[in-house]
Amino acid sequence: MPTWVDRACEPHHYCIEDRCEAACLDECALGTTRTSGGQVETCRLYSEGQNAFVSPGNGMHDRSRLHDAWVRSHHLANGYVAEAFHADTTYATVTRYFGTVDAAEWTGAYLGAESLRLMATRSPDAERMVEAQVERMVQLFEITGAPGYMARFWAPRAVDPVLDDLFDPNDWSHHLTTFGGGDAFWHGWTSRDMYSGAILGLGLAYDALTSEPHREMIREVVVSLVRELIMVRPKVPVTVRFNVGGSWQELPLAFDMQHVVLVPSEMVDGRVFVQVGSNESPSNYDASELVGVREFLPDMRSVLGQTPIIGGLLPPIPRPGTGMMLAYFLRLALHMTDGIPAWATDHAAIQAHYDVQKPALLSLMRQYAYHNEEECWKQYFGITIAFHSMYGLLRIETDQSLKTAVQNEVVGGKMWPTVAGHKNPYFDYVVAAHGPAGLISPTAIADTGLQLGGFVPPPKARVAVDNTGKYPANPDCPGKSSVPVDVKDRVPSDFLWQHHPFELVIPNPEPRLVYSGADYLLAYWLGRANGYLDDDASGTCTRWAPGDGNE
Repeated sequence: MPTWVDRACEPHHYCIEDRCEAACLDECALGTTRTSGGQVETCRLYSEGQNAFVSPGNGMHDRSRLHDAWVRSHHLANGYVAEAFHADTTYATVTRYFGTVDAAEWTGAYLGAESLRLMATRSPDAERMVEAQVERMVQLFEITGAPGYMARFWAPRAVDPVLDDLFDPNDWSHHLTTFGGGDAFWHGWTSRDMYSGAILGLGLAYDALTSEPHREMIREVVVSLVRELIMVRPKVPVTVRFNVGGSWQELPLAFDMQHVVLVPSEMVDGRVFVQVGSNESPSNYDASELVGVREFLPDMRSVLGQTPIIGGLLPPIPRPGTGMMLAYFLRLALHMTDGIPAWATDHAAIQAHYDVQKPALLSLMRQYAYHNEEECWKQYFGITIAFHSMYGLLRIETDQSLKTAVQNEVVGGKMWPTVAGHKNPYFDYVVAAHGPAGLISPTAIADTGLQLGGFVPPPKARVAVDNTGKYPANPDCPGKSSVPVDVKDRVPSDFLWQHHPFELVIPNPEPRLVYSGADYLLAYWLGRANGYLDDDASGTCTRWAPGDGNE
């Protein structure tokens, strides 16, 4: 019988399948330093052709290296992607973090980008970063103490004043706890969009990694979430608030629920709080809220319809975007447990549920519509959330009849017509990779690359931008263009692909506030991994060089 022997490859040689081969692969993030053998080394760009260290160029690959390095040095608040506010425009010192309410989604997108980079290049630096970010994402599920429930963000207490400033003792969704051997806090009230980004990244990481311990971490998180979602929960104690004849009623009841995750730490007096409609509009059932659960209800009527008096009168409240998420989560859990004996019981239960749900989920996804165009593209981020889940689902779905129907009727028939021509590289590459064949022409894909090439190098600061006069104004939407703005001219934002492309002027510029480039990284590596972008810096890689970089 053969015996496997582990051995380290020589410098600049890497394990390719089952052997060590010389290769020029990124080993580190530009500008980082380390001490090796008592000597300081700095990560620099190396050119095989010149047999020398060189400066990064202006191409898209080197821009990805610069954005990646900038994310790591400025935007990882306890390991999670956030906006960074600096003391001044030298960008030497981060004094505050913003946007951690969205950290789970942005970190998931960054994890997805690094995973695609690993798939495209097999870079050892990408592999280490994917493993590290998986560990961080898993902690978001561990810290809550509720199976399947994910925090938006967490940080230790009394370790870093900048992190301490993120805790708000007056915010009911901020929870104090002990985690990792010390005092900590976590931010809850986690919305579905946070899950969409997080699970997108974890799904890509699962397929990119060879580390079975990390794959098992991901599997445990995803399957634990799906176990909660498929569980039938009879008679969950609720307090329901609803309006009858202009008067608000509040009653203690018990509702049957499925496709929810219970969150005891956020229940009201030990009960799920259900509000039917909103205070401003009691009949706006889409605005209904459930507190004390994170729900993924394909149709809100399945819960709200149990309300006395008005329940039987409620119309269907379909939620196609949530249906996409639920379909992706179920399919991903099946993908991760397929053929693994230790997970056979879970796999069978999830498969049975998915088989039953598929017709209804497909019918729901066919109803996809974006309703905010007439409101000047308000809440454009909802489109991005749908694309996260749709990309994840179509990437791994093996039921060809379901996949074809979703590609043609949902992506080609509903989602793509909403955003075609928006100069959004993330959407373009998702649809080109997993939408109907031929929907996007090679010429259009080439134009997408040109648009992405206009993305600013770091730092992506909130600088003043005014495109008034450069693009035609929309008479029905003040401050908006009637045509999509080129990426190179866009108003800076936290995650470019989830903001509409029609804004002309940035309100309240603040150049000390810098957004991460995780959005560029996700789109760029999606294009690279799927063959829509060529490597414009071939024969170069990051390597450790002697010196501190100041010589």
